Amino acid sequence: MAAERPIRLGIVGVRRGSNYAQLGPKVGMELVALCDTWEERLRQVGDELGVATYTRFEHMLEHDLDAVMLANYFHQHAPLAIQALQAGKHVLSECAAAKTLGEAVALARAWEQSGCVYMFAENYPFSAYNQEMRRLYQGGEIGEVRFCEGEYIHPGPSDWSNSLSPGMNHWRNWLPSTYYCTHGLGPLMYVTDTMPVSVSAQSIPYPKDFRRQRMTTRRQDMAAVIVCRMDNGALATVNGIGLQGEG
Repeated sequence: MAAERPIRLGIVGVRRGSNYAQLGPKVGMELVALCDTWEERLRQVGDELGVATYTRFEHMLEHDLDAVMLANYFHQHAPLAIQALQAGKHVLSECAAAKTLGEAVALARAWEQSGCVYMFAENYPFSAYNQEMRRLYQGGEIGEVRFCEGEYIHPGPSDWSNSLSPGMNHWRNWLPSTYYCTHGLGPLMYVTDTMPVSVSAQSIPYPKDFRRQRMTTRRQDMAAVIVCRMDNGALATVNGIGLQGEG
């Protein structure tokens, strides 16, 4: 019996994507193409890995590949995912799906019509402590969840933050703090095998003339609280998104 052919993968985004490029053989994939508008880095990584390179996504889709991994800026993911699904390619989005509800609806419809696999990547549930929490919960050692809380705080120096979102007009500085909630909510879903069926959220605005806001480029709300009703009736909250500091 002939061995199955590895999944032939194209990656969009050579900065974050290069972290995953060499993992393919370990998970049954073969990297065959890279795509980015950052031509200098694209050529460098392409030469190192010996794969085809493209600066236009539609040209990469013409390559002989089975699946696409989106590791570029998240606000670009939905249009590219839709384009890939319509071309008959499986999609892994790392790690946000859409920037508006309208894009999310369009993405869901494209997936339903495609017959392809769409996978939303979220790495935080696979940390050791979340794996242990899942083992305890799935083993029945702590009962069935009725209420759970998630919070993810990632402190860092201002020069690191500013390197990711340089200048007040950078798109990251205007994101509502509810948008990037995967590290707070993902582990709750993974540990308990539940899914949100209804969601409500409230943002916490910066106080007027707040001193800390004058020291940062962030322009949106400072934090938010998200409340989710899960499909088993439990309530889950995600708190403090956007807050800084440890504790």
